[in-house]
Amino acid sequence: MKKLKLFPKTFHYTMGIMSIIVLLVHGLMYVMLPSFYLEQKKEEVNVKANELMSALEKTNEAQAVKIAEQYAIQHNVNITLFINDKAYRYQGFTPIDIFFDPGMEEELFEIPSEVEINTAQLGETESPQVILGKRTFENEDYLPYEFHLLLSIQPVNETKQVAFKLLPYSIAISFIISLIAAYIYSSVITRPIKNILSATKDMEKLIKDSHCLVESEDEIGMLAENINSLYDTLWNTIESLEQKLNDISEVEKEKVEFLRAASHELKTPLTSLHVLLENMRYEIGKYKDRDFYLGQAQEMVMDSTKMVQNILNTSKLQTVSHEEQKENVDVREVLLETVDSYKILAKAKEIQLTLQIEDTCFIYMNKNALRKIFSNLLANAVNYTPRGKRIILRIAEGQISIENECTPLSEEVLAQVFKAFYRPDFSRNRKDGGTGLGLYIVKDILTHTNLRHSFTPTDIGMKFIIECPPTQ
Repeated sequence: MKKLKLFPKTFHYTMGIMSIIVLLVHGLMYVMLPSFYLEQKKEEVNVKANELMSALEKTNEAQAVKIAEQYAIQHNVNITLFINDKAYRYQGFTPIDIFFDPGMEEELFEIPSEVEINTAQLGETESPQVILGKRTFENEDYLPYEFHLLLSIQPVNETKQVAFKLLPYSIAISFIISLIAAYIYSSVITRPIKNILSATKDMEKLIKDSHCLVESEDEIGMLAENINSLYDTLWNTIESLEQKLNDISEVEKEKVEFLRAASHELKTPLTSLHVLLENMRYEIGKYKDRDFYLGQAQEMVMDSTKMVQNILNTSKLQTVSHEEQKENVDVREVLLETVDSYKILAKAKEIQLTLQIEDTCFIYMNKNALRKIFSNLLANAVNYTPRGKRIILRIAEGQISIENECTPLSEEVLAQVFKAFYRPDFSRNRKDGGTGLGLYIVKDILTHTNLRHSFTPTDIGMKFIIECPPTQ
């Protein structure tokens, strides 16, 4: 049985239990039927005797005789009625054996000789049996009545024989019904389990839309729901891991591109410095003026040092934004702290710096990283805003925006502006356009903090927007 599948196993168990029940029930019926039959007949005699006595209590002798005769014919019973030592006999059958009802007076009732002669004609076969009901009472005129009521029954052995003949048919029909019931029951019970088995096979193959069909709210239905929940969790974990792998791959690509760009940016000043020093060494042409070109060489070294420091700061800031402790940062507080250091630069360029704070905003991130975002955005805004124009800082409607009045960038420039070391053609000079790492750092931090952002042209210039997440 252990190797059988669920349906045949359930069918065999169910059929076995129902077979045992069928045999037990039929066995009990065969054993208990005769005694039950006799008890029913005794009860019937008792009821008929009480019924006849009630009818006779209100009659005189002539009426009583007539009622007894009609009752015997109508109910197929034998009645012997005694009134004033007179006996009236009315026979509906010819009895041989007499059984007394235990609830009545137990005295032998003598069957008349003519009855014995008639019953003897039955031969040696088992004779019919009778049950006796006896009543003694007085009518309304205090006339003493007594009657003996005999009810004919089939012999007990004959009843057993009839029951025994019916048993094979009854058992066969019961087994057929049991087979059908066991098949239906097994199908209903095993169908949801088969569905779960089929669904789990698909889940084993990692078919994404596989789900167990939930058909009920019982334990099997709860099992199907738990499997579905477990599979959904598994897929969410797989997708999360795939996303993390993609993110890691993108980070690795960004690092490689960053290193390539950094190498390129360092290669140019170092090559220039090498050429300059080589010419100074051999005193070629104008490079004989060593004091002047030593100053230029020093500036190149300082620029390269600054470039290396910016690269190191960028790497450090990425580590800080990704790994260090985060907190709910008050954006207004950080913005006010950062903007103070740029007010002097804006004033020197006669730039109008306007601050509009209408809402409160909190972001869960590293505070230093947010300060670096604002610092880079404000530095770009001051550098690329012409003299006498304006910069508007605003916190309202769930957004942080920095808008500066300038010539809007083209789509080609916007497609490149977030790349490391990229500077537009109009700001190739590092003294004016910086290192080209500002927006690269801003994008990197915002991306890893899952903050939505945009950098788009407006009617007056360019506008950088950071979406504040909803308050938890």
